[in-house]
Amino acid sequence: MERVRLEAEVRKRVGKEIARKLRAQGKIPAILYGRGISPLPLAVEAKSLEAALRTAAGGNVLLDVVIREDAAERSELAMIAEVQRHVLRQDILHVDLHRVSLEERVRARVPVLLRGEAPGVRAGGVLEQHLREVEIEALPTELPAHLEVDVSGLQVGQVLHVRDIRPPEGVTVLTPGDETLVTVSAPEAAEEAAFPEAEQAAQPEVIRRGRAEE
Repeated sequence: MERVRLEAEVRKRVGKEIARKLRAQGKIPAILYGRGISPLPLAVEAKSLEAALRTAAGGNVLLDVVIREDAAERSELAMIAEVQRHVLRQDILHVDLHRVSLEERVRARVPVLLRGEAPGVRAGGVLEQHLREVEIEALPTELPAHLEVDVSGLQVGQVLHVRDIRPPEGVTVLTPGDETLVTVSAPEAAEEAAFPEAEQAAQPEVIRRGRAEE
């Protein structure tokens, strides 16, 4: 797992107006929490945070958070627990950082990538991936950037389940094993299955927003 240095400073004051001023300065309001510490308000550089999220680990990147308070400085190991973004601009508004230990297993969601070409597709079938990510548990340094599933043996009508994933040593898949991961359907079956989705897509979308930053 990739580790990235992220510099931060303790926020002496909190509130919506303070948060807006920080963002105008190119900084992001943050909170560091975890076992053994009280929630600590921080401010981090927006560009550094965005760069950390663009690494191969994505939202599961391991952060060495260097915290400055007055003349003192200390480092905490953390992972990103939640990122709040502007609904339209997608700018980061706030980030929650969770303090972790190298000796304690953590949970994370990672993408599932398909490898190989299914013979059923060459025979005219349609490959459908039903789950794009799964939940796993591992030590912070052993979290994979993604998991791979080999579909090169799938014929028309065959299915792969979550239990068919072969994670690296030390990684446990927590998503129920009987959940469908990949199917190769006959073209007619795939077309019929698409109709309910089309009807649902026509319904108005409701966007739920998180709590306001303080």
